[in-house]
Amino acid sequence: MLWILLMPILTGLDTGLIRPFTKLARRDKDRFNKKLLIFVFFLLLSAVFWFLSMLNREYTTDLSYPVRYTNFPDDKVLVGELPASLTLNVSGYGYTLLKYRLSRQLLPIIFDVNSFSLNRVSDESDSFFILSSVAKNKISDQLGGDLEINEITPDTLFFEFSEVISRNVPVEPHLTLEFRKQYMQSGQVQVYPDTVTVSGPESVIDTLERVFTQEVIRRQVDRTLEVDIPLLEKEYLRFSEQEVRVTFPVEQFTEASINVQIETVNVPEGFVLKIFPSEARVSYLVPLSYYEKVRQQQFYAFVDYEMLMNEELRRLPVTMSRYPEFIRGMRFTPQTVDFIIEK
Repeated sequence: MLWILLMPILTGLDTGLIRPFTKLARRDKDRFNKKLLIFVFFLLLSAVFWFLSMLNREYTTDLSYPVRYTNFPDDKVLVGELPASLTLNVSGYGYTLLKYRLSRQLLPIIFDVNSFSLNRVSDESDSFFILSSVAKNKISDQLGGDLEINEITPDTLFFEFSEVISRNVPVEPHLTLEFRKQYMQSGQVQVYPDTVTVSGPESVIDTLERVFTQEVIRRQVDRTLEVDIPLLEKEYLRFSEQEVRVTFPVEQFTEASINVQIETVNVPEGFVLKIFPSEARVSYLVPLSYYEKVRQQQFYAFVDYEMLMNEELRRLPVTMSRYPEFIRGMRFTPQTVDFIIEK
């Protein structure tokens, strides 16, 4: 009941008294927001001018720079490790240093070894050194005139060399092929050149039996493959050729079969070895171009009487010792035969 009596009074307060205070608070808030925005603007502007002022000053700092070594002596090969980067203590303006700091990928310093005088560590050693300070001017030229190099770390670069020897080594191609159905290799793989001259440290060259090409993968092969393949690089070695041409003969195959007489060998004089059956049925895959060239005389199957002297056998195993090199997937039956020995 009291609430009902007070409702008109409270409503009058809201409309007559509270609303003016609300408008006043809103105007004060708007003035505050404008002052805050002006303050932030001038604060940021001051920071920008301060930052630009700082960039115009000169600083000294360390920069890690990648390095690439070139032009080693022709009669020597590098066998030791060299630092992949040099630490340069440099002086320059702030904006220049900032540019280098923000660079995601710095161009490597080219260190031309032959352009410097190599100092031998000792009279009987193949170790040499170059003082980094000697290279300061050449490195500075590559960086441009914006930076001044004060110091280079490491202060000395050591080069471990070995005398170079050469030898001809055969090349082995690395091919991974998947053939289409009824297609297969139809001959010897040809590599040109099939040998390369390899130069390098004697300790490595003496144990080198062959060099390999990079891997080549082909799928659904249905024709002769002819491709130039780079040689697989190997540390400390140089090749007379950078790539070789590989010819991989491929041809369509068909299935065929032929009967081959089974011979008997090592039968003692005065004995006769009879076998049952006396022929083997040989099945194989053959390239279409060789289909008419297959002859019985190209196969040789036999059983060996001497196997009876060493083991007690009820059946003699059949051995297929010769067949044409151009056929694939050869199989024959029977694998063993019955036999009778007669005097």
